Amino acid sequence: MITKTIDENLISVIPEDSEDLLNLRRIIRENDKVIGDTTRVLKQDKEYARPDKGERVHVRLAIKVEKISLDNVLDRIRVGGTILESNNESVPHGTHHSFTIKIDEGFNLVKKKWSSVEKKLAKSKGKKTKFILIAIDTGDCGIGRLKGTHLHLLPNLYSGSSGKRYKSNFKIEK
Repeated sequence: MITKTIDENLISVIPEDSEDLLNLRRIIRENDKVIGDTTRVLKQDKEYARPDKGERVHVRLAIKVEKISLDNVLDRIRVGGTILESNNESVPHGTHHSFTIKIDEGFNLVKKKWSSVEKKLAKSKGKKTKFILIAIDTGDCGIGRLKGTHLHLLPNLYSGSSGKRYKSNFKIEK
């Protein structure tokens, strides 16, 4: 997780992997303020007209956190709450909105008081142990990278030896 402390209450965060999302789920609490870029649908209501689908615009919002949910399958956190600030005057304050926090997408987090555990979780930078796993057989080789709790498998490498134990000029050393 890449973090930058702006002041004693505000940090800027970019999660790098799903472990960072788990840590952020532990850090973000109710009544915190999350500031980030998102999209919102603005509908044009006219008298005597059917409501249209609306126009999706990019806005920078600050919301007061009311609920948080972690989606392990899609590697994202959903943070819902009421809008406190907006850079677009068409977005009304006090209405509800939800942010989707994803890997490699930055946002700002404002807390009234940071606990020592929350500071430690936010400062844990890339000190995760990584392992390369290799399984070798006479027929093929499998390679995987284990980072945190995720295993990333690379395509198998095949030796080209025959499946039968016939006499051949194949040498595994090559």
